[in-house]
Amino acid sequence: MRKDATMNEWKKLYELATRIKELEPWENFWDVDIIGIQEGEEEDTVFISTLGRGGDCYGLSIYEGYEGLNDFLMLTMQERLNISVEYAMFSQNNLSCYWGNREELSEKQRSIIKELGYRYRGKNQWLYFMSYQSGYYPYNFDQEEVQRMIRYLTYLKDALEYYSHDNLTIDFEHGNMYLFSYDLNTRRWAGCERELPFTMYQYQNLVLTDEKLMQELCKVKKSKFVLEADIAYLGVSVDDKKYGRPANPRLCLLGDSLNGMILKADMIEPDDDANVNLAKEIIGFIFTYGAPKEIRVSNVLVEATLKQICKLCGIKLRRIKSLSVFAELLNGMRRY
Repeated sequence: MRKDATMNEWKKLYELATRIKELEPWENFWDVDIIGIQEGEEEDTVFISTLGRGGDCYGLSIYEGYEGLNDFLMLTMQERLNISVEYAMFSQNNLSCYWGNREELSEKQRSIIKELGYRYRGKNQWLYFMSYQSGYYPYNFDQEEVQRMIRYLTYLKDALEYYSHDNLTIDFEHGNMYLFSYDLNTRRWAGCERELPFTMYQYQNLVLTDEKLMQELCKVKKSKFVLEADIAYLGVSVDDKKYGRPANPRLCLLGDSLNGMILKADMIEPDDDANVNLAKEIIGFIFTYGAPKEIRVSNVLVEATLKQICKLCGIKLRRIKSLSVFAELLNGMRRY
């Protein structure tokens, strides 16, 4: 169950963020320059992106662990992956803080600032925090997220002071990061240059393990259908008491490319695996109407989901720039 942070916890978080703003990390780091904070295992490293070098939007995005780094790489490689900015943004899992404008804040965020006694004036001065979670709409921090952010910003403050004091230079352009880590031998924190664990987005193929299902797919009849398949976010905040925060539903889309008809536009539960849902829809179609001649997708993420199914059924899996069947629907969603 969701639990709100105490005002003392919010006070500590705002004090830390205010101190970091005074250090102006965006003067030394671009948004693609990663600061790593490692207090335990390497895979649990926290990766931090600093926003504001261009002067438009000041902030910090905190990505937890290797999965978090992968989310960051999805965002930076969005064009290469041929996914929309909206899909990349809504797929993020991170904790962020921003210095923005008053109208960007929710009523809850403004009330916290008022109770803490802060008075902000002008553009890009209002400090607020947002939690991003795939399948959900960006939302206010709960108590656990406030506590985690306090810990991360405490280490980040020390990391920035260390970086400035030691006049470190990092070759960010060649896949390195500034790592601030705890040495168990010396029992001290220190900063250094270190290679990122990986620099390309890591996508996974969906692998079927049911032998009987795979055998049945190999024997399925053929059809003349040409399908288009995709996954898209609805891009709206949906309140439901069973969730601890507003959901941002994803749509599992299936269309007939030959006649331009949308066959499926099923809404997926926030915590469900969208790729698994899409695979189930494709398999259901195959057993009902036969294996289509071709399935068209627009990005490598969906391609990886359907690769094994198509191989088993002898379906041509083709990646194209855009899917015409869903264009009107998705453009309408984005305008909305």
